[in-house]
Amino acid sequence: PFIADSCPGVSCSDILITNPDATSGYYNLIITNGSTISVYCDMEGSNCGGEGGWTRIGFINMSEPGTTCPTGLTEKQYDNIAYNLCANKYLHHDYTFRCSSTFFSSYTLNYTKVCGRLRGYTQGHGLSFSKYYYNRIVSISEQYLSGVSITHDNKHIWSYVNGFTEDYNGDAISCPCSTGNPFNATPPFVGNDYYCESGRSDNSYPDDYFFF
Repeated sequence: PFIADSCPGVSCSDILITNPDATSGYYNLIITNGSTISVYCDMEGSNCGGEGGWTRIGFINMSEPGTTCPTGLTEKQYDNIAYNLCANKYLHHDYTFRCSSTFFSSYTLNYTKVCGRLRGYTQGHGLSFSKYYYNRIVSISEQYLSGVSITHDNKHIWSYVNGFTEDYNGDAISCPCSTGNPFNATPPFVGNDYYCESGRSDNSYPDDYFFF
């Protein structure tokens, strides 16, 4: 259900504490400048381990008709997928490996935790954190991985990383947990706040793009 709350709160968790029976839907919140905004509240914690009271600040579901990619990402169509996908607008034909980014507003709301769900599609192969190691990247503003990173105020929150193959016995293009990765570590600003996997079962080298 989509619910318009008649008594605005300061956060979704505040509304849930006041009304433990509140269900997921749209509610009115009072932000720091005193104005009221309508936001979607996840009161069941469907993407947050069952813990409710979350405020949605970003949502892209390309399988829904009429959905478009946010500013900063490009839209791509593939024969084996029924809907378009969002992608890095700097495709890797020239192997310059530039980043694309988009911005989601938090409505000036204060928060201490972030949760959600991300689905990735890989064509070709990912390169894990190899750009960080081989290009000696030391800045979070550069491309340090193949995948998607969530950041706030230029600080890393979490990354979904795409490795070469699950069991590739080679170098840093594989996930850090792979026995073939000689570094077996992540960039210091990432730490353990990531998830790395690969959908590939062979070691071929087609064009590598990463979509979600």
